[in-house]
Amino acid sequence: MIRTLFVSDILPRRPAGGAVRRMAVVTAALAELGPVDALFLAPSGTAPPPRETTRFARTGVAGVPPYKGVRALLEITARGPSAAYAAHQRRTLAPGLPDWSTGTRYDLVWFNRERTWLPLRGRFTGRTVVDVDDFEDVLIRRWTRLGQGVWGVPLTPWQRVQARRSIAWWRRVHRRVARQADVVVAACAADAARLGGGDRTAVVPNTYPAPPAHPPVPPRPDGGATILFQGSFDWAPNTDAARWLTADILPLVRERIPHARVVLAGASTPEVAALAGPHVEVTGAVPDMTPHLRGADLVMVPLRVGSGTRIKILEAFAHGVPVVSTTIGAEGLDVVAGEHLAIADMAEGLARHCADLLTDRAARTATVTAAARLHTVRYQPGHAAARVRQAALRATGGPAGVPPHRPDAARPEERLWPTHEEPRRPFGV
Repeated sequence: MIRTLFVSDILPRRPAGGAVRRMAVVTAALAELGPVDALFLAPSGTAPPPRETTRFARTGVAGVPPYKGVRALLEITARGPSAAYAAHQRRTLAPGLPDWSTGTRYDLVWFNRERTWLPLRGRFTGRTVVDVDDFEDVLIRRWTRLGQGVWGVPLTPWQRVQARRSIAWWRRVHRRVARQADVVVAACAADAARLGGGDRTAVVPNTYPAPPAHPPVPPRPDGGATILFQGSFDWAPNTDAARWLTADILPLVRERIPHARVVLAGASTPEVAALAGPHVEVTGAVPDMTPHLRGADLVMVPLRVGSGTRIKILEAFAHGVPVVSTTIGAEGLDVVAGEHLAIADMAEGLARHCADLLTDRAARTATVTAAARLHTVRYQPGHAAARVRQAALRATGGPAGVPPHRPDAARPEERLWPTHEEPRRPFGV
C-alpha cells in the first residue's frame, strides 16, 4: 500500500477543464494504490467544493496571501516576476500548512506541476513525483513572439526584459526538477525529452473518456455549419485564439460557406463576450460540453500560444467531430496532419481546411474515423492511469522494493533562492 499526498494549486471544480480532468485521472489512479490526502494551494479564504473532495482521505487548503505592495515591486524588479512570486509562496505558505500534512509520514508526494513543488519541496516525508504538464517558459516565449505580455497585454521594452529573465529562470527550474525529483512526469514524449530526466522521466498523456453513443444530429436546413471552439476563455491563450478566429478566420470561411457560424463555448470574460454577434455565439460557462459537441460540424483549435497537449482535441475525436488546428494546438499528440485532423498556421490555411472538411463528406468521414481509432487506442483514461501507477511505484521503489534514484544536491549556481540555512542575497535572475 502506498500512502500519497497530492499537492495542487488548481482546485477541483465543475465543469472540469483540462487540468481538472488530468487531476481526476491521476488521483483516481493513486487511490488504487492506497489512501490519498490532498493539499490545495489557493488564495486565502477559498476552498474546493466539498462534493469534489470525497475521493480523498483528507483535504486541506494552504492559503496564499496576495503578493502586492512595495516589497513585491522591489522583489519583482530585482529578481524577475516568476522568481519573486515563487519566493513569496515559499516564504508565506509554511505557516498555513495543515498540521496533518507535515506531521504524517507519506510514501509518496505527488506535486501537480512544478509551481507547487518549488515552494514546498522538502516540507514533507516521502518520495516525490512532479507532474510538469505545462511549460511556463514556452508560454512566455510564444507570447513574446506575438509582441504581447503573458496575459496578452502589449509588450513594453521592460516587460520584454522581464520575459527573458523569466524564461531563463523557468529553464533552471525544470533542470532542477529533473535532477531532484524521484520521478518527473510530462504529458508527451517531446516534453519528457525537454525535461531531460533520463530513465526517471515518465509520460502520462492527457486523455478523454469515450462518450455514450448518440444518434447523429441532422444537418442544418440553411446549409450552414457550426464551428466550435471550446475551452476556458479566462485563459489568455484561448482569448487570443477566439479573437483571431472571429476576426480573421471566420470571414474567410464564410466566403465559401455563407451561413457558417462560430460557437465559443466555455467560461467567458467581458472581452470574449464582446465578440458575440450575428455569426458568433458566446455561451459562457456550460455544465456539459456534450450538447455543443453534438451540435458542431467542426472543432477549431486556433491557438497561437500554448504548451503541453490539448484535451479539447481528444474531446472532439471522442465525439466524432473533425478538427482543424494550428501546429501549437495539436502539438504533443500522436497525430498525423491530413489523417487525424487538418493543420495550418495562417488564417487562410485554417479557413481553407475548414471549408474543405465541411464540404467534402468523404474526407470528413475518413478524418473522423482515423481520429476515433487513435483516441480509442492511445487516449483513454485507463492508459494514463496505468502510467500514473507505474510512476508511483517507480518513485517508491516498486513492489520489489528497488530503491529509487536519490538526486544530488543542487549545484550552487542553480539554486533558485536561499535555503533556511543561507543568508538572503539577490537572486540575479
